[in-house]
Amino acid sequence: MSIKDSFNEVFGDKSRVLIVTAHPDDNEIICGGIVARLIAEGKQVRLIVTTNGGKGFQDRDDIVEAEFAKLRVKEQILAGLALGIPESENFNLGIPDGEVENTMPNIEKIVFHIRQFRPDIIITHNPFDPINTFNEETRWVNHRDHRNTASIVLDATYPYSRDRGFFPEHFSKIGLKPHIVRELLFSDSYSYPDVKYFEITKYMDIKEKALLVHENALSPEDIKEEFLEETNLEPGRNFERLKHVKI
Repeated sequence: MSIKDSFNEVFGDKSRVLIVTAHPDDNEIICGGIVARLIAEGKQVRLIVTTNGGKGFQDRDDIVEAEFAKLRVKEQILAGLALGIPESENFNLGIPDGEVENTMPNIEKIVFHIRQFRPDIIITHNPFDPINTFNEETRWVNHRDHRNTASIVLDATYPYSRDRGFFPEHFSKIGLKPHIVRELLFSDSYSYPDVKYFEITKYMDIKEKALLVHENALSPEDIKEEFLEETNLEPGRNFERLKHVKI
């Protein structure tokens, strides 16, 4: 049986899509093809990255955290442009890499963007599992920054962005209004029965171009063998997978 493309089912009635990820390259890895397709179809996309990615230089000894963070954030902006996200809709919260916590100040930062941008749906990380399962042979730790970013997003979505009692300065000082988001999409949810498939075949070149911008974090080999290859689910067809939840 051919894989069903759920793009129109999920996004057909949406005009604004908010993406909240933990690291500067997560957007391109998780949903770069979806973003390119959304923008090609006239949807508005805003990206928020919680950390600066500054500790992700692994075993390199030729760079320090502050310098690496600047490179990562620059690559975030350029990769977003490659997908079609304007710099004015691409934000980095500057939290140190590896130090995302579900705190009221961090919830407020996401609530602000929800109330200002007023998205119809939010894409973020898997908040459910400490271990991500791709298949019976392949598993990996769900990065703590990913888990905590997703937790912040869930709390910001309900009830904090909805209720006027939370962060009332948004109303009195900035003129925002409460906003309710009723749909979310979660990454790294391959084993869930309600995972949705979004065809990105026509946008693979754009996804690859955006991934290659992250030259300080990703090797061309990893991009090709991991992040591009995993989308090849049928001969001649490519998909990104996200769990769809209505609340």
